[in-house]
Amino acid sequence: MPVLHLLSETQPLPKPPLKAFPPIWAQSRQEVCESFEWFRSYQGGVYQNNGSVKGYFLSAFSAQRDCFQCGGKIVISHGGGKADSISSAQNVKGQAKTAVDQRAQDSSVQALLENYRKNQPLVLLIDDKYEPFPFDLSSREVYMTVLGFYKIIHTWAEYQSSNSNTSGRVVRYKFAFQWCEDQGEPWWSKGPSDAIRSNSNNNQVSVVTSLLCLLPDVRSHSQPKPANLYFPCAACSEKSPRVYRQAWACLNPACSAFWTMPSGQSLPENLDYNTEFLTVIDHRALPLSYRDALLPKTPVLAPHGGVTTSYAHTRGWHCRKCGRLSCRSAWELYQCPNCKVCASILGRVRRPPCVDIPLAYSLHIAIQRLAPRFFAHSDIGMSGPAGRCQTFILPDGKGKIHLIQTNRLANLEADQIFEAYQKQASDGTLLLRRWPLRSVSLLLRGQFLTNYFSQNSGETYHYVGGGAETVPFVHAPSSIVQARDLIQKRIHEALGTQHKFNEVLSAAYMEQQKMAFHSDSEHGLGPVVAGLSMGSPALMHFRLLSKYVPRNEQRANAMTVVLRHGDVLVMEGAGVQDFYEHTVVPCNFRIAATARWIEPHHA
Repeated sequence: MPVLHLLSETQPLPKPPLKAFPPIWAQSRQEVCESFEWFRSYQGGVYQNNGSVKGYFLSAFSAQRDCFQCGGKIVISHGGGKADSISSAQNVKGQAKTAVDQRAQDSSVQALLENYRKNQPLVLLIDDKYEPFPFDLSSREVYMTVLGFYKIIHTWAEYQSSNSNTSGRVVRYKFAFQWCEDQGEPWWSKGPSDAIRSNSNNNQVSVVTSLLCLLPDVRSHSQPKPANLYFPCAACSEKSPRVYRQAWACLNPACSAFWTMPSGQSLPENLDYNTEFLTVIDHRALPLSYRDALLPKTPVLAPHGGVTTSYAHTRGWHCRKCGRLSCRSAWELYQCPNCKVCASILGRVRRPPCVDIPLAYSLHIAIQRLAPRFFAHSDIGMSGPAGRCQTFILPDGKGKIHLIQTNRLANLEADQIFEAYQKQASDGTLLLRRWPLRSVSLLLRGQFLTNYFSQNSGETYHYVGGGAETVPFVHAPSSIVQARDLIQKRIHEALGTQHKFNEVLSAAYMEQQKMAFHSDSEHGLGPVVAGLSMGSPALMHFRLLSKYVPRNEQRANAMTVVLRHGDVLVMEGAGVQDFYEHTVVPCNFRIAATARWIEPHHA
């Protein structure tokens, strides 16, 4: 019987290092989810779409008898799910434990069974903690990599030992995945000359050669499906495969004879796989829709119409030189973080939408709305159309929120600033970037970027990146300085007060991007925070911080206002930040400039 690559409870032996980069790999889960359409699950191991599985992720905490056989052409794994994250004095947070039985009706299991019934291929991915893989991914700082297309050729249920279950065992659904041979030989079985070399200078030739194993290959080395592998159960009449060398047993968990051999005894604890069961069998060609479908498509760098802020342009890209998947972290270009290959993005300047949106808001009963005030624009005078200021009073003296709205004629300044932002972001004068988040779930490994592009100017604002990413005002692009000046002017016109700001956070949102709920509770922050909204309309929501909401009450939005192009929203009073948090959800492409006074050297 051949040696099986089974998971072991003993200390694993050191693996040989990767001699070259895999064809498709990443250093964070976000890079995979944003760049690889076959797997977009940020936490789960099974990525489903329309009732079937597109991608299946193999990592640590595999089940008993999971294996990587026939050089990776046969992979056996449990169906995922029914494992909890625990945290206690005795356990490390993020450690997985088996809790309850899996069922055929469970979402992940049901979707995998659908793939099996339809003979539908899926993609297997692994990370550097997947023990059965024969090479050390971490030797090249590879966190996740794509193996290729597989089909499920066998499925069954079995008992697995569990210390966390009162019965001492749980039901696990198991699946045997077989490499689709149309892809040729697996990339990890090829020699170093066939893989992506990290020191290659030939961008196109190296990648085409290295990815031949992922292109259609009609050769087949599989054997016919073994005879006498499936047998019916006398109790339930369902056929189960002869999975184990020791004996056949019914593997239908709904049957009274489940896990029982013909002798009437249960299968033993220590089991070996039946050699015939692990044979590479039943070769079928990949459907046409799967041919050439594994490699991520190259983004359109100069789309028709010049719109480069659609959802498609928020997605990442696949470097054809080194195989790295990466997020789009820069506004003006794609760049591979590994080999530094760049591709510039060419788009046109967008004009603000011409939509008339009336004042719209929703308020909690405790928030007071004052009568609107009208004011004259300093550059138009009393003879021109007036601006409007709507003030909302938060309860218990927690502060005020002012919504300052202008007319179309006065919005010409905002139009020009909006245009300048886009031009300076496109030519690299304004470095809009997606910065790493400060706090990320312990379950997510690797760097995790914000869901918007930003740059901070003036004083350091630690909510976005810290001092390393802050540009002093003396070096700030003209668009940012103009935005700050316009905010200060609108506040003076509408409220009759003078406010000077020494920090501006510029944020740009493409389609479906937004900033999460947060409060501007920076140490040293002044009592007034004001933001200029440009581009598409947006909804701004305010809600109490969770620590001020009673446990038995559901936290809801306390206030929602609509922000239009050219509007300035002012949050006045420290209580606004101390008691509330806010988020802004744009309808489409939007740029916002938020100005603050932050005490110098406040860090």
